[in-house]
Amino acid sequence: MAISRLGQQIRAVRQARGLSQEALADGSGAGRVTIARLETGVAQDFRIGTLSRLCEALDLELAALPKGGAALGEVKIERERERARRLDRRRRHAELAVRLLALPSAEASAMVREARSRVDRWERERLCSDHYVKRWRARLAGPVRRVARTLVEHDEWTDALLQNTPWSFALPPAVA
Repeated sequence: MAISRLGQQIRAVRQARGLSQEALADGSGAGRVTIARLETGVAQDFRIGTLSRLCEALDLELAALPKGGAALGEVKIERERERARRLDRRRRHAELAVRLLALPSAEASAMVREARSRVDRWERERLCSDHYVKRWRARLAGPVRRVARTLVEHDEWTDALLQNTPWSFALPPAVA
């Protein structure tokens, strides 16, 4: 592991927790100068005990990973974040489908007309590809009940379509 990267991580966590180098030194038993050198990446040999105490004081785990292992972990984390965003978009569209079915007919029909007008604008102003326009038109065709049902149906295009939705005006907030 590159010591400079470890130092950057320790600094980031220390600052996020509102600790000064002095406070971390008091909590870990390491010297403030040692912490400063570690955080700035000054070339120096650091004792494993010192690194371990610093990590313990910050509630971090000191671990040995295969080269590139951290990068692989970051890739996995980002994949999971994207998966969570995809699931959240599906959840939000499902909530919208329920809302459309529960609203008075005139209000639900007005919402569907608004979504259709947004797709019309996409086409008119060339804001989306013809593939998106065609597929959204198909999902927005027919009565409100059918449109609501298409919001919860999933096919190979679902996730791509939900990233660019004509329903943005009506969706519940995303989960942070």
